[in-house]
Parts: sequence; structure tokens; C-alpha cells
Amino acid sequence: MPRSELRLLCDQNVARRYVSGFRSASDFAVATVRERLDPRAADADIAADAVENGLVVFTSDDDFFRIDTRCGRIHYAQEAAPEVGTVVDAVRAVADAYDDHGLIVEHVPDGWI
Repeated sequence: MPRSELRLLCDQNVARRYVSGFRSASDFAVATVRERLDPRAADADIAADAVENGLVVFTSDDDFFRIDTRCGRIHYAQEAAPEVGTVVDAVRAVADAYDDHGLIVEHVPDGWI
């Protein structure tokens, strides 16, 4: 079964190397908060945009687990500086495990590869 494209919205705090890693893979469509919204957008506004546009938020900001708007979200530990390929592979595995990407609430790599 072919993979469905995961549509990611990378939060302001996501290092460019991860954004570039996702963009170089054919099974991700990637936008950043800076491209879609004001760079100072509140987490609730980012989540609302993600829900409205079928995007999954990729972030290292754990505040996304405490906001009211429920959107698909994938958290990574930026301070651990995981390898780009490891993160891309883990996010790909997460996407493959969910039929509805809007229901994703996961931490990566966290055993996903």
C-alpha cells in the first residue's frame, strides 16, 4: 500500500536541518510557521491553522500538549539533538501507523525506528 503524504507544519523552534530533511523526502509536504503565519503566532493559532488545513504540527515545544485545540502533533527533544535521518524515519513510521494523521500525538524518535 503506498504511503500517504504527511503534511507537516514545523513550529518556529524547529531547527532548519529538520525542515530540510523533511523537504528532501518525497513523502512529506512541509510548511513552517514563519511561511504560513506570523513568526510570533501563539500555539493556539498554530494548532487552529493545522486543524483547518490538515497539517500535523512538528515541534519541540511541549506546550502543544496543554492547549485546548486538538491537532495532530509530533514532539521531538531538540536538546537531545537527534540525527536528522533518525527523526525523519521516526516521523515516517508514525505517519504509517495512523490512518488519520490528525489523531497523531507522539514523541520521536522514542522507539519509532
